[in-house]
Amino acid sequence: MTFNRLAQLPGKVIQRMCQSSLMVFAILGIMVFLLNFCQDGRVMRSLALGVALWLLPNCYFVIKIMCRLGQVSGKDLLNIFYRAELIKLFFSGIFFVVAIKLLSVKIPILLLAYLTSQLVFWLLLIIKSVEGSYEW
Repeated sequence: MTFNRLAQLPGKVIQRMCQSSLMVFAILGIMVFLLNFCQDGRVMRSLALGVALWLLPNCYFVIKIMCRLGQVSGKDLLNIFYRAELIKLFFSGIFFVVAIKLLSVKIPILLLAYLTSQLVFWLLLIIKSVEGSYEW
């Protein structure tokens, strides 16, 4: 893989992450409306926040890792990976605390949106690998 293509990877990965987030938000939103569960705006706010809580720290992680790919040794890349993962988890925790304490959200729906976003992204990666195409 050439350096030119490596430089384009963060944008493509983030684009896929955003696409999967929008897909999750749309599916969960339709399910909520079909179940007539949306008595107030808190449900939709919780769905949107759950997806955003997943997307923002993961975008940070992807940018941190992909910007260094091909520029540093494997050992340094592993250190960057661990550091970026710790910062991502820290951001996720802070965002969850802020969302739950300061914003009026429904916690089960917030967690459902977060976990569903993560699962959909993992499933998309599995489907991509089964097809034999690792290119984004």
